[in-house]
Amino acid sequence: MTAHRCQWCQKPDPTGGYVCPACYRPVGLALREMVTLAGEPDVNVSRQARYGATNGPRSAEPPIPVDLDASAAAWAAAHVVVTWMDHIATARGVPLPRRRARAIGPLCPGAGWAALPGRCGHPSCDVIRDRRPEHPVAAAAQFVVDHLHWLRRQPDAADAAEELLGAANAVKRIIENPADRWYAGTCATPIDGDPDRPCPTDLYAWPGVTWVRCPGCHTTHQTGPRVRWLLDEARDVLGTATQLATAAARLGRPCTAGQLRALAQRGRLVAARIALDDGVEGPLLLDVDEWQRPRYKFGDVLNLLDQIAEQRQRDEEERARRAADRARKAAAAQG
Repeated sequence: MTAHRCQWCQKPDPTGGYVCPACYRPVGLALREMVTLAGEPDVNVSRQARYGATNGPRSAEPPIPVDLDASAAAWAAAHVVVTWMDHIATARGVPLPRRRARAIGPLCPGAGWAALPGRCGHPSCDVIRDRRPEHPVAAAAQFVVDHLHWLRRQPDAADAAEELLGAANAVKRIIENPADRWYAGTCATPIDGDPDRPCPTDLYAWPGVTWVRCPGCHTTHQTGPRVRWLLDEARDVLGTATQLATAAARLGRPCTAGQLRALAQRGRLVAARIALDDGVEGPLLLDVDEWQRPRYKFGDVLNLLDQIAEQRQRDEEERARRAADRARKAAAAQG
């Protein structure tokens, strides 16, 4: 068996996978959770979910009964899972999953309270009580889970993992608190192959999704290069802790405004400074917004978040090494 290096952690995988089992484990966990939550986005699409009170004026026009943003996000997540399901079935020559037949049978005898789901403690009774048909996205996600051991050994294992994780996280985000789409730049694809006629459509992608389709020319773009372009373009942008925390979270660097303020208080994040326009040398003034809140450079925030993530990873590796040393010493003492 050929041992490849894991495309994520760069460690040799003796099982022959292009991604090692440890790095692929979160994919299986996320997809299993997606199986459970597959039908929940329908509540958000039909505007039956409530996220708490909102401040500000309300629109005079009555809202439509469908949340189009949630519908688009749910469709994009389902499309990713179904596409990989079809790829696996075609490549392996296995049939696509069929919807499971609804379980029927007698329930266990008991008092009235035992007739409620989960009260009698028998999983078989809960399956019989649940008369809803299996959600097609749940069936597709379960099919992919059952074939992850094969998918991990394919050259496109890393791409599959990124897209499936993004789809599962998108479904979870729709249910918990739907986030706004982030600006992914202009499409700029040559129209009809003419480089002098770039597509002028602005692209907006959902957080966690690895691709975005242009609504103008229907070209599909990977979000990874778009994120890197935005990060490079925005490094010199100034903003408050709240603004920069929101922007960093949209671009895959989760943090809160409180964390940035705490880093500033400890001196790890330095506020931007401006020089007086009188031409006289002297101390620089603190750059603040109209509410006298200090502003920071986005590039400094990104560098600091990267340093914190690297330090956290080193700490986890050190804890794992110490735990392994303790286990080895304990085994040697018992032997």
